[in-house]
Amino acid sequence: MIRAAREDQRRLLELQNLDSRLARLAHERRTLPVLNEIRSLQTQAADTEKERIRAATHLADLRRELTRVEDDVEQIRQRSARYQARAQGAGVSAKDAAAMEHEIALLAERTSVLEDAELEQMELVDAAEKRLAALREEEAAIAGRIAERAADRDAEFERLDSLIAETSGRREELAARLPANLVELYDDARVTTGGLGAVALYGSRLEGASFELSLTDLAEIRAAPEDAVLVSEDHDVILVRMD
Repeated sequence: MIRAAREDQRRLLELQNLDSRLARLAHERRTLPVLNEIRSLQTQAADTEKERIRAATHLADLRRELTRVEDDVEQIRQRSARYQARAQGAGVSAKDAAAMEHEIALLAERTSVLEDAELEQMELVDAAEKRLAALREEEAAIAGRIAERAADRDAEFERLDSLIAETSGRREELAARLPANLVELYDDARVTTGGLGAVALYGSRLEGASFELSLTDLAEIRAAPEDAVLVSEDHDVILVRMD
């Protein structure tokens, strides 16, 4: 059994308060609402980026198709112009002229169909360009919101880190003034319980604990020397007698 002055034992409760505060600060740092907001915005950003990439690919396909239609229209116009020039040239028989006029008429019909397709394709390209521009604007807006929330997060981190550092300093200073074996026992208890190392005992009432002591436990506690460091065998915490 470890022995320590009652005053040192009672200081363990101060140590526990500081450790509990550190745990709360660490939890607050991990669970800041702004972190969820940033994660949500990052998900939106990733989804928008995927949509923007799909839109850019779709636009590229539409532009290629438009270029193909424009090339077809230009080729037919050139063919029509050549036929027109030959039909109007000297030495062309009436039969050949009639055949070329027929071909020119067919090319005109084909040109009309292709021009309609070209116009439709241009409208599709225009709509796709507007969609891509809108997605880029959305990406920029989300990036701006992420930057704003990241700044808020960093400010919160700075505030909490300052409190953690200040509390850790006080904790180290207090622990250094206590017997090393007492602090080691306390730290071991915290590891075993997941954070609770010492609780205050006022007569038969525990403060800072969710369990109760049996009559046998209380009798053993009353019979223990004043400087004895008492540890609950059932709950692995140090019982600090306050009266």
